[in-house]
Amino acid sequence: MAKTETEFGAALIESLKEVAAWKRGEIALPVRKIPSITAEQVKAIRKAVSKSPKDFAKRFGIPARTLEGWEQGRRHPDPAASALLRVIEKNPKAVEEALADPLSVAEPGE
Repeated sequence: MAKTETEFGAALIESLKEVAAWKRGEIALPVRKIPSITAEQVKAIRKAVSKSPKDFAKRFGIPARTLEGWEQGRRHPDPAASALLRVIEKNPKAVEEALADPLSVAEPGE
């Protein structure tokens, strides 16, 4: 039986070889470290862009209870949440626009 290899299959095999080489310490892959955000920073970001935790939750899709845990230091944002908070801090409008639901329909009278 003849062996056929697709472009996708070849790329997948190459990727797996790269991962194995990285795991063995033979190569370094580019990494971007996201600095953690303190409870005080979370609170300052929220206060700068929203009147309340509920308003922040509505605008950015982060549950108010999650935000409360971060602000009180009971929990800490993971790297993805930290990155999102930094984007909200620098450009909240961009996040709101990215999260806007183009399929939502305004209620009568809105």
